[in-house]
Amino acid sequence: MAELNGQHAPNGPQPPEAALVRSYIMSSGRATGSVPLDIESMLQLTFKGTRGLARLQFERASIARLCKDEILSVAELSARLHLPIGVIRVIASDLIVDGFLEAYLPSFGMADDVDLISRLIEGVRAL
Repeated sequence: MAELNGQHAPNGPQPPEAALVRSYIMSSGRATGSVPLDIESMLQLTFKGTRGLARLQFERASIARLCKDEILSVAELSARLHLPIGVIRVIASDLIVDGFLEAYLPSFGMADDVDLISRLIEGVRAL
């Protein structure tokens, strides 16, 4: 086993239990956030989020950085960050409550937005 800072580091992929524990920790043990988000909910960084981006850490920072450059759905964030949708929902909800993100549902003309539908399909496939 390799050593990292004097501690043993695991070789190869982690067991499924480790992934579950990691997800539990990232979402602070919560299955839902205070702001309900659908997989197609679109997220965008706010002005406050842009100013406070340097203070964010870990997954919160990753979500904020991705939403700074483009408006992304919950499903797209899940696929890009390789995190469960539930974890993205909880963390994004916290960022919305803190004023760092804003969320909205795509317009009712979503069925005509081929690019958005294609991106959602790609995001779901990547899960």
